[in-house]
Amino acid sequence: MENDNKLIADFMGMKYSEKRSFNDGEWTHSIQSLSRFRSWEWLMPVVSKILTNENYIDMTQRENIMDSLPYGMIDDTYDAVVEFINEYNN
Repeated sequence: MENDNKLIADFMGMKYSEKRSFNDGEWTHSIQSLSRFRSWEWLMPVVSKILTNENYIDMTQRENIMDSLPYGMIDDTYDAVVEFINEYNN
């Protein structure tokens, strides 16, 4: 799960390290704080980035994210986001 959280953070352009710090006017998240991607508050901006980008429209994994949302199952949505990012990176 930690690697999946790092994958999401990289996709979102977030900086992270072993502990939270403030460098060059920007906060660096702690690796532990990345576990918050299991909350809707942190996961929905990722979902929004994926669903609003027209370049991703033809990706099957994007459809999997949209299919999971109406049921409110955060674990399914999280898994679909990780699957999407892995496919996107390939």
